[in-house]
Amino acid sequence: MKKVIMLAAVVAALASCQSKANKAVEAEADSLALAMPPITEVTEVFEGTLPAADGPGIDYVLTLNAATDGVDTVYSLDMTYLDAEGEGKDKTFTSKGKQQTVHKIVNKQPKTAIKLTPQNGDAPMYFVIVNDTTLRLVNDSLQEAVSDLNYDIIKVKQ
Repeated sequence: MKKVIMLAAVVAALASCQSKANKAVEAEADSLALAMPPITEVTEVFEGTLPAADGPGIDYVLTLNAATDGVDTVYSLDMTYLDAEGEGKDKTFTSKGKQQTVHKIVNKQPKTAIKLTPQNGDAPMYFVIVNDTTLRLVNDSLQEAVSDLNYDIIKVKQ
């Protein structure tokens, strides 16, 4: 009988310790959650019509989604080729993937650009940050087109 009472006391003590350990782990997790700043997402949308080699132009709609922690940064780019299949018959292509900020020296000037890397394996695209509201399509060396044509897209939403 003494053994049964002793065994019951040991089981109760272990259960009590286990409960306290779980509560300590939960409290620590809660305190970590409170200490971490909340992750928010910033969405920016840029639009513009850029020159096309064999048509009236290409409408670009670039949506940049970036988490404030800088880890989950993605984009979506819709390119609508105007009159691609005859007058009034446009054709839209969509590219999605990861975005990242790159810095290079071009002609002895520092440049900051957004590199868009498509998830389908196509070649990356680059947009130099002209100012807070304007991005400019450039080549992979971050060099602008030699022509006087407009390669800018403008922020329409933040």
